[in-house]
Amino acid sequence: MANPSSQQDRTKVDLKNALSGKKLIAHCRSKDDDLGAQLVEEDTSFHWSFKTLLLGTTLYWCNLAVEDRRLSFTAYDEDDDEIRGYTVRWVVRDDGAHLVLRSDHEEEAIARQKWRRI
Repeated sequence: MANPSSQQDRTKVDLKNALSGKKLIAHCRSKDDDLGAQLVEEDTSFHWSFKTLLLGTTLYWCNLAVEDRRLSFTAYDEDDDEIRGYTVRWVVRDDGAHLVLRSDHEEEAIARQKWRRI
């Protein structure tokens, strides 16, 4: 059985596919960890967790693909106040990747990166 305190010390990233009727291919990685290409069905999520580095240099980025569109973005950055914390949530929509910010009991999705056609 996992040690509950070790699970609480981990940072979680959640990437939700909110595209209209489309599957999403997500390939996320850090300098040390390649999470591999993931097929994310509509209205489902791909998530992972990790321990941050002691020096505060943890960085994850994702490359996304759907049909003829591509998008790359920083999913977690220890140096960016908006995209660091114990849980970082992203939602991928028809117009791009949005960072989900939560304050009190409200959520707001901030557009961070738009799709580009290939």
